[in-house]
Amino acid sequence: MKPQFICLIGAVLIGAALFFIRHLSFSFPLGTTTADHPYIAFTATLMLANFIWLGLIFGLKRWTQPNVINQDRSWRIWMWGLIGLSLGFRAMYFGSIPIYEDDWNRYLWDGVSITQRVSPYKYSPTEVLDQLADNRDIDGQKIITADDGERLLKLSDEGYSLLQRINNPDLTTIYPPSAQAAFALAAMIKPFDINGLRLVFLSLEAVTMFLLVKALTLYGRASLWVLLYAFNPLLIYSAFNVAHMDVVLPPFMIATLILIKRRPYLAAIALAGAAAVKVWPLILAPILYRDWVRRPRIYVSAALCVALLSLVLFWPMISELRPSSGLSAYSQNWQRSSFLFPAISNLLQGIISDPSRFLRLAIAAILTGMSLWFGFGHLLKPHASQLQNRDINIIPRAMMVVTLTLLFLSPTGYPWYVIWVIMFIPFIPYYGVAMLCVLVPLYYVRFALGEQGRYEIYQSWLVPLQFGVPMAILLGEYCLGQLQHLRLEKGDHHA
Repeated sequence: MKPQFICLIGAVLIGAALFFIRHLSFSFPLGTTTADHPYIAFTATLMLANFIWLGLIFGLKRWTQPNVINQDRSWRIWMWGLIGLSLGFRAMYFGSIPIYEDDWNRYLWDGVSITQRVSPYKYSPTEVLDQLADNRDIDGQKIITADDGERLLKLSDEGYSLLQRINNPDLTTIYPPSAQAAFALAAMIKPFDINGLRLVFLSLEAVTMFLLVKALTLYGRASLWVLLYAFNPLLIYSAFNVAHMDVVLPPFMIATLILIKRRPYLAAIALAGAAAVKVWPLILAPILYRDWVRRPRIYVSAALCVALLSLVLFWPMISELRPSSGLSAYSQNWQRSSFLFPAISNLLQGIISDPSRFLRLAIAAILTGMSLWFGFGHLLKPHASQLQNRDINIIPRAMMVVTLTLLFLSPTGYPWYVIWVIMFIPFIPYYGVAMLCVLVPLYYVRFALGEQGRYEIYQSWLVPLQFGVPMAILLGEYCLGQLQHLRLEKGDHHA
């Protein structure tokens, strides 16, 4: 059977699983208990879909070895047709009910606040409800200014109903300005409606896949590898059923990978935009600019550009920081569904007075050190082998390694965070990352286990399974890669 048809069969099977999840979503209405939800069928189907997707890696590694498919016109027609099909799978979730997650309520509120010219960083949902809906003072004073109050009062009852569904309502929003731009656009298209978000995300996904095709060719990869991103079930479910905003990040990051080759200042703009979706991409700056380090004038001026643009973009958020800010709370004490962080924190109990704070600082130092090594380490090895000099994928590989380290060490381990590394899989298709996509849907069992009083099973057994198995596979891949590298390097020396 031709590879084209095998890809199509795999895509159809993934689509069937995603359609079944859409069907199941109507069995997860708000206000019902987890005992009434078909959570086992949902979790198993999402895991199965990701397992089928994992098979695409085996196939693409076999079919793209000679790297001649990029010149094959029939393959390119198939590729764009399959990309169109993957966008259809995303659009299929319009009208579905979000399963378990409710972060989209905050996105919608932030968006309509912006359209009313009120900063989402100024007031928490609780403050808005207490002062406007009930016309009460807060601690004997009016928190909301007269102008802002007049604008917010224009919102319909639907807006206040939305406010009541927002989680962590005592905190202001945590989402940076680039994400807020997507929320505001969704509010202008269809306020108070999750389908407005889905439409914005669908447009961004189309841009991401177009950019990925360009970036893969630029980095010497067959453009067919874009299918790994296009058909990833975890990404499609996370971005289009529950509308998680992490899908706003990939177009900025892929654009940065493209621009960094020849346009360092435009790359600085794209990187600052990525950081204004999620702060952590700033850590990757030394990796992205590693090839410019021998041109100090450009390197320093581009670094200043990234810093200044990031400061400008973040200023609306920074200027409103206070104890009830979402960013403050997240950076200080947020911890959920993580593997290594609580284990290390427990080991430090009794040794350090505040192990959680110490560990957060240590993780930041580790990630910064890794990025600096990837960015400057080659300067310490002036006689690096020709094999290293031929590795044009070193930048996306280093970015993936640092991002994976962040993901494994993070105090929060949500499934949608895996989108951060899914965008690098077309460049570096590690099986360990693919297995992470297969296993992280076990997260959704936690709700039923918590209701049944068996949450400890999730924390003690399922979390280590979700992250421990992929880590072991990645370690094995690293060791095999090092052995292969040594053999090839030895061959170069003999030649």
